[in-house]
Formats: sequence, structure tokens, C-alpha cells
Amino acid sequence: MIINIIFALFIGMILITSLLKNIKIISVINITFTMLIGGCFVNIIDNVYKYEHVSFLNNFLYIDSLNVIQIFIIMTISIISLLYSHKYMINQIQDETINLSKAKTFYILFTLFTMSMVIVAISNSIVLMWMGLEATTIATAFLIGFSKNKLSLEAAWKYIIICSLGIGIGLVGIILFIYSAGGGDTSEITNWTYLVDKAGVINKDIAKIAFVFIFIGIGTKAGIAPMHTWLPDGHSEAPSPVSAMMSGVLLNLALYVIVRFYIIIKLVDGLENLKYLFIVFGCISLIISSFSMLTQNNYKRLLAYSSIENIGIMTLGFGIGGYIAVFGALLHSIVHAFGKTLLFLVSGNILSVYKTKRMDKVQNLIKTMPMNAILLIVGMLIIVGSPPFASFLSEYNIIIGGIQRDYYIPIIIFSICLLIAFVGFLKSFIPMTLEQDNSQIYTKSDKDKENILPIIIALVFIVLTSVFFGGYLTDILDRATLIING
Repeated sequence: MIINIIFALFIGMILITSLLKNIKIISVINITFTMLIGGCFVNIIDNVYKYEHVSFLNNFLYIDSLNVIQIFIIMTISIISLLYSHKYMINQIQDETINLSKAKTFYILFTLFTMSMVIVAISNSIVLMWMGLEATTIATAFLIGFSKNKLSLEAAWKYIIICSLGIGIGLVGIILFIYSAGGGDTSEITNWTYLVDKAGVINKDIAKIAFVFIFIGIGTKAGIAPMHTWLPDGHSEAPSPVSAMMSGVLLNLALYVIVRFYIIIKLVDGLENLKYLFIVFGCISLIISSFSMLTQNNYKRLLAYSSIENIGIMTLGFGIGGYIAVFGALLHSIVHAFGKTLLFLVSGNILSVYKTKRMDKVQNLIKTMPMNAILLIVGMLIIVGSPPFASFLSEYNIIIGGIQRDYYIPIIIFSICLLIAFVGFLKSFIPMTLEQDNSQIYTKSDKDKENILPIIIALVFIVLTSVFFGGYLTDILDRATLIING
């Protein structure tokens, strides 16, 4: 069975990594195995495209067009991040920042992180979804604290305490949600598909309380404000390929879990007003993040706040509802994943040369690191939703969807916050790129540390999404939108 092959590859990757003693071979093995896993999922995705959904292990695992989007994001960003990690880890060892043992630990944790996210994405069991999310917390906590300096360890502890508390609150919500459905087949009662079928008999009063717990708890993991307090430190202190995975993949995945429960809630009579959780918290996320972006002097923290802003955009889109806004939110999840991956990997290149995250210490990139300077500006344009990139279309859809459904105040807040975020990026990135600083000495060894190819691959995916929008991608997004809207 193809699912068995996928998890055998994950476990094999961990075992082989633990045994090998050459970092280059370890890196190649991890890249190759992850590509093979991605290839297995291509076969599954093709079957989903043909048959609407597929299930495995007696319906314990379930894949439809909605989680196909998550699988695509997880596997593609994982491969890009591993390609970046190849040179990143070699440079770290050569600089004697880490040793081989620590590099192996990085790859093992990275694999566990990816595998945990895959489990969340393909699970039909809402309990298994929760377990997968908790597993990502453990793996990423060690990855955030990978540098073992004071700031990274503080960020790791902050992350694990806040997110574990959030996930715990989410678990209470999940237990209440199962209870709200009453009795039934014990082998099916925790399955999402079973709860969808039982929506007509769910106790709405218990389900309402349960969903609030789920939204607040798992929303902490998604970086929805004001439960976002771990995120700026966590994304800032993690190694750049891990920051890319957390921002581009993990936040999306946590929001996906909330949306899975929201699909059931929408089928329960009398719970329509729970959409305002998405709208209100989406707007709060936009306001807090956009204004915070104006005051940052750490480019990785700036990108972290941008991630909160973009999660706010998606959350708002799902709350507005309707075909256009939900379609826009789903499209935005894809574009943001690749755009933020691009920016975090560029930030890794800048950090490797300038040895600082302070923006006032990074200048004249257009001369010292011209390719990275161009990619930084292009990434900024993607993230703020500039045409001709697909992010413009996704944000436009959410705005139009909101206007059509008379959500004028949220759309005004959204539009103002987009402008503020754009100003925040310009205020930060233009001086970094163009301002002259003759004190910076750029050596051949610095240039050798630049890692461009994985960033170009991320950009290619964004361009393909933007230029060739339609066909297969549109069909998958269309089907996923219909799943959410019911």
C-alpha cells in the first residue's frame, strides 16, 4: 500500500541519517527520500482528482481536494527547504558553528517535523490530527532552540509553553466536539467524515463551546492574534529553512485544522454566527501585525509579523465565506507559502554574510548581494499582493467577496492594513537594498555562502501559479472551496 511506503520512507530516512557520517550524503539522502515521498503523493493526488477523495486504513486516513492543497504545500516546501539546508549545513560545519552530530540531529528533527505535518494533513481522525499538531510542537521546539544561545532557547521555551497550552485548550474543544455528537460506532466517532454525517444531531450548545475552544487553542498554533505572542521570537531565532517551514507550512496547516471543524459547524443549525470568530480575529491579526511591522529593526521578526498578517488575511477570507472569498483564501495559502519561503531563505543568505538580523546594519545589498537584493524586493511584492502575482488575485477575491456579502468594515480594515504592511516593507527593505554602506567588506568566502537555487525554485512555483493560473490548480481550489462551503 502506498501509505505504507510513504511512512517507511520517513522512518528509513531517520534511521539512515542516524547511521551515516558524511553530511553531504546525509543531505542528499534526505532530499532524495523526500522527493520519493512527494512522488508517492502525486499518485494519491491524481486519484483524488479522479475520484473526489480516497481513504486508507479503514477510513482512518482520508484525502480530498482540501487536504491535497496542504500535502502539496508540505512536500514542496520541505524539498525546497532541504535543498537550501544542504549548503546551509555544510557552511555551518565548515565554520565550526555545529558538528556532524548536531547536523544529524537537525535532519532527524526536520524529518519528524515533516512527517508530523503529513499525519495532520491526511488524518480523518480528529484525535490523530491533534496528536500530529502536538508532535510538530515538540520537533519545532528543538529546531527553534537549535543554536542553543540565550535568545533561541528563550524562544523555544516560549514556543513550547504557549503552543502546548493552546493545543491543550484545543484538545478540550475536540473532546467536547466528540461528546456533542452523542453516541455511535466507537471505531468511527472520532472521524471527521463521521462527524460531518452526524452534523444534524450534534448538540449545538456544546458544539458552540467546543468550537470556541478549538479556535482559540489551535489558533495559537496558527499564529492568529492575539494568541500569536510566540511567533515573532520563534520564527526569528529558528534556522532559516525551519523558519520557512514554520511560516509557509505549519501556520497554514493549523488554520486548515480549524477550517475542518468549521465545515462541520456550518452544517449545524443555529451556529452561523461563529463565522464572526474568523472575521474579528482575522481583523485583529491584520491590525496588530501591520502596525508592528512599522517598528521592527530585525528583518526576520518583520517577516514573522508579515506571516501573522497573512494568516489574518486567510482567516478573514474564511469568515467572510461565499465562493469568491474562500477561493481567495485558499489561493492565498499557496502563494503565501512559497512567497514567505522565498523571503526567509533570502534572509538566511543575508544573515550568513552580514552576521546580524538588524536592518540598520544591512545596507547596499544591491551591490554586495545583487541576486538576493532582487529576490528580496520580488518577495516583498509577492507578499504584499502586487500584480501580476497570484497574491494580488487572492487578496482581490477576498475584497470582492467581502463587498458582495456586505462586510464593508472588515474590508476597509483589511485594505488599510495592507497599505500599512506595504509601507512597513518599503521602510525596511529599500534602505537595506539601496542605502550605501562602504564599511561592509564582501569577500569571496561570503559569496560562496549564498544559496540561490532553492529560492529560485520557490519563485518559479509562484510565477507558474500566477502566469498559468487555471486548469488543474483551479479545479483543485474549486473543489476545496465547495468542500468548505458545503
